[in-house]
Amino acid sequence: MNGTVKKTIRAAAVGLLLAISLLAPASALADPAVDDVSRELMCQCGCTQVVIDCTCGTAEQIRETIATKLGEGETKDQIIAYYVAQYGEKVLSSPTKQGFNLTAWVTPFIAIAAAAGVLILVLGAWVARGRLLQRETEEELEQEIPEEAEDQYQERLRRELAEYEGGT
Repeated sequence: MNGTVKKTIRAAAVGLLLAISLLAPASALADPAVDDVSRELMCQCGCTQVVIDCTCGTAEQIRETIATKLGEGETKDQIIAYYVAQYGEKVLSSPTKQGFNLTAWVTPFIAIAAAAGVLILVLGAWVARGRLLQRETEEELEQEIPEEAEDQYQERLRRELAEYEGGT
């Protein structure tokens, strides 16, 4: 390769890196502390996205406010409390785990466990009933026919066979 080709390749590589860095999302270049708080809050523009993922002007304003408050020395919890006071709990990306919200978190798991318990009890009862019926059927089959009844059946069988053979 001659020098001109190398310069062209080098210029293209630098241009590509520059384009990639300009096209990179702003959140990739943002402060990790701002990102940490942004993950906890929902954007209030109506898009139903978490602030860190939203690209609208409202999300950008929220991120700027977070950065300002962090710069002033406020903690993550204080900033989240500020937004909860301003917008209510709907601003949180996940509900708090206390009070009624704790019930909302725990109830599905309790319901699943209760349903599994009921299912185990019902299946156990069905299996036990099936085994009992099978045992009763086997006992009925194993019962001996009294000798007089057996003699009566044998006699009837001989008569019917004699009739059948005699009629043919």
